[in-house]
Amino acid sequence: MSLLAASSILSSDAFYAHQSRTSSHHYTQLYLSSIAESNFWIARTQNNTSVDSSKLPAIPRLDRETGTLPSGAYVNQNCLIAIGIQPPSNSRNTDGEIWREGVKNCLRLIDSGFNTFRMNDYCEIFNNNENKKSRYQKKQRSPSSIAIKRMKQYNMQREIRHEAEKNFYSALQHSTPKSVVQSCHFSVLIDVPSALSSQIDGDTVYGNGYLVRESISNALIRTKTDCLDTAVLRYCKDSPYHLDILDTLSDLQLEGLIKSISTKDFPSEHRAMSCGFDISYNDICGSLMNTNNIQSEVDDYRHLISSPLAGGLLTNQFCQYQEWIQLPVSAKKAFNSLFDSRCSSNDEGIAGNIDKWKRYRSIMDTLEDMALKYQVSVESISLRWLLQLDESNSISVGTKLGMDMAEEQGGSAYSRQCDLREVFTFDLEDYDIKRLQHVSGFTYSGSKSEEIDFNNKALWI
Repeated sequence: MSLLAASSILSSDAFYAHQSRTSSHHYTQLYLSSIAESNFWIARTQNNTSVDSSKLPAIPRLDRETGTLPSGAYVNQNCLIAIGIQPPSNSRNTDGEIWREGVKNCLRLIDSGFNTFRMNDYCEIFNNNENKKSRYQKKQRSPSSIAIKRMKQYNMQREIRHEAEKNFYSALQHSTPKSVVQSCHFSVLIDVPSALSSQIDGDTVYGNGYLVRESISNALIRTKTDCLDTAVLRYCKDSPYHLDILDTLSDLQLEGLIKSISTKDFPSEHRAMSCGFDISYNDICGSLMNTNNIQSEVDDYRHLISSPLAGGLLTNQFCQYQEWIQLPVSAKKAFNSLFDSRCSSNDEGIAGNIDKWKRYRSIMDTLEDMALKYQVSVESISLRWLLQLDESNSISVGTKLGMDMAEEQGGSAYSRQCDLREVFTFDLEDYDIKRLQHVSGFTYSGSKSEEIDFNNKALWI
C-alpha cells in the first residue's frame, strides 16, 4: 500500500505518527552510514594511528571544520598537537559560565580530532609583577627573599591549577558522554615536595612513596577518575629524589592507577631511561626563538615541545611593525617581557633592544614569506617546522578555551580548532626547513655516531 493510499484510511494523528516513524528510520540509516566519516560526537582516532612513514603526511584538502586528522597525526592514540589549557587566574571566584564556555570549546577541539589535553600553570600575574620592579630592586633582594617569593609563586600556581582541574574536568564530564571523554587523553602534573618526608600523628615517614601516593590520590579526586592517563613529574635540580619518585610511579602504574609516566624539563643526561623506567615523553620548551633544548642533543626521550610560539611572539602580534622605533611603549614592554622569558638566554650578540628586534624580525620575515608560499598562517609554519624536525616530536599549544569570555565581550568567535587543523594540510619542503634552521641558529646533527679509533690496538686483528 502506498503512503498516499494509507493516508486516506488512517486518521490524521495516526498518519503523522506513521510519517514520523518513517522519517526517523530514514535519518537513523543516514546517521549510521555517516559514522565512518564524522559528526559532533564521533571524532575517533583508532583509524589514524599510523606512524610508519618517516615524514608526517599532509592532506592539502583536509576539512578544517570537523572530522578526524590524517593518518600519522597520532602516536599511541595521542594527537601530535596537545592542547595546553590556560586556566583563568581567579578560578576560585569564577562562576559556572566560564567553565561551561571552556567545555563548549573543548568539545569543538575534540570533534576536530584533537584528543590530548593538559592544564598549564598560570604565569602571567608573576611576570607582570616582576617586570614592574626596577633592576636595582631586583639586585638588592637577598637569596632568602628570592626563595620565599618562588615558593609563594609555586604555591599560587599549584592552587590555581588544582582548582581549574577540579572545576573544568567536573564540567566536562557532566556535559559529555562517557565514551567521548574516554577517547581523550588528559595529563596531570603531580606535585611532590623536594623532601620526601612527612609527619603523621607525630611519627616522621621518610620515603616509601607516601607523598607520591598522596599526590596521585589528590589528582584522582580532582579529576574524578579511577586512573590517570599520564602523570607528569617536573624536574627540580635541587632534589635528589627523582628516581625514587619514578620508582613509586612505576608501582602505581602496575597497580592500574596510572596509564603512563612522563617527565618535564629532565636534562638529557639524567639516568631515568638507563635505569629502565618507561618514560612516554619529556616535556621541554622550544621554538624558532629558543632552540637550545631541541638542538643537536640526542637522548632516548620522545619530546613534547611546549611554548612553540614563544608565548605569542611567533604570531601576528607585532607584524605591523618593521622597525623598533615604530613600536608604542606598551608594545616594547610586552615584546621585551616575552623575549626575555621565552627566548634563548645565551644568545651571542644580543646586547640591546634593537639587537633583539633584528633577530626577531629576521625570523618573522622568513615566516611571513613562507606563509604566503604555502597559503597558511605564520603560526602554522612555526608548528609544522617543529613536527618535521623529528618524527617523534609532539607539541603543546596553549589556549584559554574562550574562558577569558572574549567572545562574550564582542570579540571574535573561538576558532583555535580551525587554526590547528591547518598545520596538517601542508608539508614544508627540505629547502624551507633548512632556511628556518639557519635564521633560528638551529644545528641538527641527527643520531650520534661514534668514530672508530683505528689507533686503538685492541681493535687490531
